[in-house]
Amino acid sequence: MRELMDEEIERLARLAVEYHGIGCSVAEIADLLIDKHPNLRLAPFRLAQALRSAFGLSVHDLQYVTAWVQGEISLETLEERLQVTR
Repeated sequence: MRELMDEEIERLARLAVEYHGIGCSVAEIADLLIDKHPNLRLAPFRLAQALRSAFGLSVHDLQYVTAWVQGEISLETLEERLQVTR
């Protein structure tokens, strides 16, 4: 089971890097991943792990991603807080 989750995180991280390569911000990528994989809304930590794997996000950044998925902050606030330019 853990191996399947690790594979999913790796797959999502690769997809995130591809989106970043075409000019999407990390916040936009989070939104796109949730849109394409709605099950991530129920597992925000997996989304955060994939983004951390792809972009080396800090623990605080992971908390912002989780807060956004849970509706505690807006996408605009997530964009402001992440400020990732990798």
